[in-house]
Amino acid sequence: MSLYDTAPAIGLPVSQAVKYTLSVRVGYDDNINSSNRSKTPSIYTGADLGVSYSDFESTTKTHYNASLGATYYFKKAYSTNHKWFSNTSVGGGITHSFSDRCTYSLNANVRYQPEPDYANGMSTSRAQGDCFNWSISNAVTRSIDTRWSWSLNASYSGNFYMEKMYEYDDRQYLNGSASLSVKTSELVSYNLSLTYRYDMKKSGYGYNSNNLYATLGTSRSLTPYSSMNVNIGVQQKIIHREKIWTPTVRLGYNRKVMEGFSINLYGSLDNENVDTYRGSLGSYLSNPSVRVGFSGSYTWSPDLSLMFGCSYYTSEYTRGEHGMQSHKRYTITPNVGASFRITDKIRGTISYTHTISNSSYGYYGSGSKYHRNNVTFSATYTF
Repeated sequence: MSLYDTAPAIGLPVSQAVKYTLSVRVGYDDNINSSNRSKTPSIYTGADLGVSYSDFESTTKTHYNASLGATYYFKKAYSTNHKWFSNTSVGGGITHSFSDRCTYSLNANVRYQPEPDYANGMSTSRAQGDCFNWSISNAVTRSIDTRWSWSLNASYSGNFYMEKMYEYDDRQYLNGSASLSVKTSELVSYNLSLTYRYDMKKSGYGYNSNNLYATLGTSRSLTPYSSMNVNIGVQQKIIHREKIWTPTVRLGYNRKVMEGFSINLYGSLDNENVDTYRGSLGSYLSNPSVRVGFSGSYTWSPDLSLMFGCSYYTSEYTRGEHGMQSHKRYTITPNVGASFRITDKIRGTISYTHTISNSSYGYYGSGSKYHRNNVTFSATYTF
């Protein structure tokens, strides 16, 4: 689901028995309607109950997690008539080894939540009420010999907005890819991939698009300290009888800098088909978008950990119908936080997020620059 998963996780996965978490939170958002001229501040509160499990020691490895919760705003938020918002998700996966040379994996995630997450491919800088978001992916990998292997991948994902005023950006994706990899050492491998993606827009709201990718990449295998994955290539986007060529990039990097200090980075360049519909004015056919982010954590002591990060998203809208002007949007979201032990089973967390968003040419309102500040305090009980 997340671009942070582009690079493999550091270290080997660890099995754990069923674990439950109960979280409560309270916070303050000074611009819940993401407006430049008429900011609406509000206090909010919420609670979640979560469960997780993993078994990575069996031939068939499994893991799952689920969360059920809600958030309440004391003022109406997100350009809707609601104060209650969901915070519900279900996810899991299975990996089965048919033999020493052939492996199959399945991963699925479903979420019903508000608030865009740019690392998960969300498009807008405005919160748009509850969204139904899902991803199902399959992969088969087979070794040819000790150096060469091939894999086939297929996935289906999408995002639906529950608020009718935003349904013009509902979308679904069908993906299929084939790749050939060669291992040049115990740590480094290279791969050639061919990928097809079909973008489906809501009927009557823009155009579907076919996307073909050819990429070359390199991956650093799991080590105790770092992992990376880089893919660079070219994309052909076929939309409304036009062919558009764009470079494509996808990269991830994870590293344990020192004991207790780790960083994670991602980056992507893709000609997307998101928020391109402009009503009677027409649609944009080209939508190259850059997503970059990093996060870090530092364990000061067993009682205190510090977190920080920032995401940057920019998108350019070109090739508009009927003479529509090209325009750009960008959003920067830095955040900092701290986690501290209250008791052996209860940890507290305080976090602050600042959002800066700007549109050089706007539709559906001014589209101008705005700022947003969000402070949250939460406590989590694990049992």
